[in-house]
Formats: sequence, C-alpha cells, structure tokens
Amino acid sequence: MASVRQFAAEILGNREVAESWRELRLSWDAAAGVPLPGQFFTLKVSPYSDPLLRRPFAFSGYESSSASGASVSALYQVRGGATRLLAELASGAPIDLIGPLGRPFPAPRRGELALLAGGGIGLGPILFLAQALAASPQQPDAVRLAIGLRSASSLPSLSLPEGTVLCTDDGSAGFHGTPVDWISREVSDSCARLYGCGPAPMLAALADLAAARGWGASLSAEQWMACGVGACMGCALPRADGEGYLRACADGPVFEGGEIDWRPR
Repeated sequence: MASVRQFAAEILGNREVAESWRELRLSWDAAAGVPLPGQFFTLKVSPYSDPLLRRPFAFSGYESSSASGASVSALYQVRGGATRLLAELASGAPIDLIGPLGRPFPAPRRGELALLAGGGIGLGPILFLAQALAASPQQPDAVRLAIGLRSASSLPSLSLPEGTVLCTDDGSAGFHGTPVDWISREVSDSCARLYGCGPAPMLAALADLAAARGWGASLSAEQWMACGVGACMGCALPRADGEGYLRACADGPVFEGGEIDWRPR
C-alpha cells in the first residue's frame, strides 16, 4: 500500500523528448510504496523561497529492481519560471519530493474494453496506465491506446506500446483528428471504459461520448494546484450536479465522467 512521504529524491535523468518537453526520472523511496497510474507527486524545484509553491507532476512510469532500486518518471512542459529551473537540474542533484498523492485510475471491470486516450501533458499518466495494465496479472480482455498531438513534429521521443494509435490535428501522421474522433469512428464495442487525461475540451468530449455509448469513464483532470493536499481549494472543479466543487488534488485527480462539469470555462 502506497504511503505519502516527503523525502529527498535524486535526479536520475532530465532529458528533452520533444521541443519544450522533457522526461524527468527520479529515485523513489521504497517506504512510499508503489505509486499507481493517475497519482501525482509535488516537487520543490528550488531550495530558495522563489518559487514559493511546490509544483505537481503526474507519474508517467515506475520501475523497480534489486540492483538499482526504485525510480519514477514524469513528463513536463517547460513553460514557466519553475519548469525552466527544473529543466536546468542535472543528474545527481537532490530535489524535495512529496508523494504519492491523489486518487488513481480504477481497474477495468471484467469484460470491459479499456480505451486509453491521452493528449498533451496528459500523455504521461496514460502511458503509465498502459504499462500497468500490460503488467497486471488481471489483464483486461483488450486495451486500445490513442494519443493526440498537434502534428508529427511534436511526437515525443518515448517508447510507445505496440499498437498505439497516433492522432494528429493536422493529419501529418497517423489518424487525422483527435483521439475522441478516432474512438467515435473506429470503436463500436458495447462494453468499454474510457480512460483519459488531457485538455479540458478533450475530457468533456470523452465524458459526452461515454454517456452516449453507455460506457464507464475515468478521467484525470489537468488542473493548476497550489498546495496539492486539498487545503487551499485552488484546484476546485465544478460538480456536474451543481452542488459545489471537488478538489483535483484531494478528491481526484481521477474522476468518473459524470462527477465533474468538464466544459471549459
């Protein structure tokens, strides 16, 4: 069972995988247990007071061996002062980490086709989920993975599972359209569960598709977080029933499709 811990992780790798995108690899404290797909951790990217707030990162992978110990990875986009500082850190540097945090993706039920859709920064958690499902003793009957990118040039230099469907907005590679477009056109199974992580419009479209098809949907919110533990309400999302808000960090970040009003604001 995973247990939230704060510890000094060691940076094992911090490589560029696409323009402005990097993959961070960190040592992992075995006492924190095994993180699950959909969970996240927070980092203090500088030992100084600026930036003041920690930054959240979703797990994109976990590995453990008797020789080298455990490690985790995360994909991140360099788009602000904190991530620019992080991008400058080299292997061997220590960094303050808290994790694992948040609600993970649930396992598919027996007989459900697992449909995985990732877009943008949401690619990391979906790749971790695909890895975990492939390694699970209770493998689902079938798994199909679709990832969405703006163009072929934005394809990250990562190992993708065999059979991954590449969807591009401009049609420069793979399917011309979004993962939602591909699933709508190519998948007709009556019993399926959608797993998604990506921009709000994609999550809204996945939730609508699942509702129309009678499928389950487990969707991970991409949301700015301040504290990461539910105290500040900075990552609040509107409930679909109109009865207030849910916190992405403490109540999620994975929600059932009908829990949240996913429409962009």
